[in-house]
Amino acid sequence: MPALNALAAAPLAGGTTIGDAVHVVHLYIIEPHPQRPDPSPYSGVVWEGQYSTKRQPRTYAERVAAARDMVPLVTARQAILVDDLTPGASNPVWCTYGTCPNCAFLIRQDGTVDTVQTWLDASAMERAIRALLGR
Repeated sequence: MPALNALAAAPLAGGTTIGDAVHVVHLYIIEPHPQRPDPSPYSGVVWEGQYSTKRQPRTYAERVAAARDMVPLVTARQAILVDDLTPGASNPVWCTYGTCPNCAFLIRQDGTVDTVQTWLDASAMERAIRALLGR
């Protein structure tokens, strides 16, 4: 969160910020390191870390509730969206764009994917955004 908060708040000319110029969106997806006894979707075994604060949501309502817990951590102009978790449509964004917990994408207004990062590099993403905006 701190890296995206700083990115969204980065100043642009005219007193605006990157968050004013582009949509900074967090997508709440599958928990990469859920609390035990839930296994990690990446290893198939329990893989907890200091950031493992939640079990794996089993329903869309549980995922939405977990995403709401993120709201106080998000500053500047950003949105939180929740990937689907209904039968027959589970995790469509995660499955389509990449099964990684910290992927970052810069998507143009026409839907063209401009920049892909398999792990967010906020400095590189800021440079890509500035280049796209011509600033």
